[in-house]
Amino acid sequence: MRFVYGPVPSRRLGQSLGVNVIPFKTCNYSCVYCQLGKTTNLINERKSFFPKEEILKEVAEVVERVEADHITFAGEGEPTLCNDIGWLIREIKKITDIPIAVLTNGSLLYREDVRYDLAEADVVIPSLDAADEKTFRRINRPHRDLKIEEIIDGMIEFGREYRGRFYIEIMLVKGYNDSEEALFAIKSALEKIKPNGVYLLTPIRPPTSKIEPADEFGIMRAHAILGDVVDVIDPEIGDFSTECFSSAEEAVKTLLKRHPMREDQLKDFLKKFGKDLSLLETIEGIRRVEYMGKIFYVYMGQ
Repeated sequence: MRFVYGPVPSRRLGQSLGVNVIPFKTCNYSCVYCQLGKTTNLINERKSFFPKEEILKEVAEVVERVEADHITFAGEGEPTLCNDIGWLIREIKKITDIPIAVLTNGSLLYREDVRYDLAEADVVIPSLDAADEKTFRRINRPHRDLKIEEIIDGMIEFGREYRGRFYIEIMLVKGYNDSEEALFAIKSALEKIKPNGVYLLTPIRPPTSKIEPADEFGIMRAHAILGDVVDVIDPEIGDFSTECFSSAEEAVKTLLKRHPMREDQLKDFLKKFGKDLSLLETIEGIRRVEYMGKIFYVYMGQ
């Protein structure tokens, strides 16, 4: 499968069938905590990257034989840069009742065409890691054309128009956005955006830069300032499905490219193919990384 992967366990969405509509590391952010590595194609222009009919065909094939809680547009970059995402959401809803979710950095919600494209999704979860320009530039490292004030205005407008479930997620990184000043700025923005809920996350997989998740005190400070937020700080629990893959090698490459896995997760996953970690020695581009006392595997090949 080229565009569809999983289902994979999600900390927010249960068993999530991923749909990737963006070439690897094509984004308008280059966040310090990104699990996929540094953005190599930093753009802010929407376009069609792949034939939309081929993406839809793959989704249609997979939903016939898997069970999932959500079909989630996420993957290898910022999904709203794909000019076809609205068409795909509307067409997928014609062939399945599985709810559709979009995980986005929220940077393009100031655009009317993007708000229209996401209107038919059942769940939209933008990120808001900073609400002041200095912190925004430091943690998200955005395209030069993006301004945090305009992005927040777009989220406010989307919240007024949207009829689905609308959540904001905040990735809390020690020394970046866990200060009182940064958190009070986010609080002020959230009061204007008025989402259905707020998720508070910390990086649980190896990030791009040498950063640390917010510590206990940072998380407590965030709760005290932001108020009613839901912690999503523990590792996800659940099985990685093999349904989309014809071989263990294909599965490893596809999943680890988009979703680095802990060693225990990967061992359990490979058992389903009758394989063990020795398979990784035959796949060029696999990297073993230690992060926060755990071993992870990522795929850096093509």
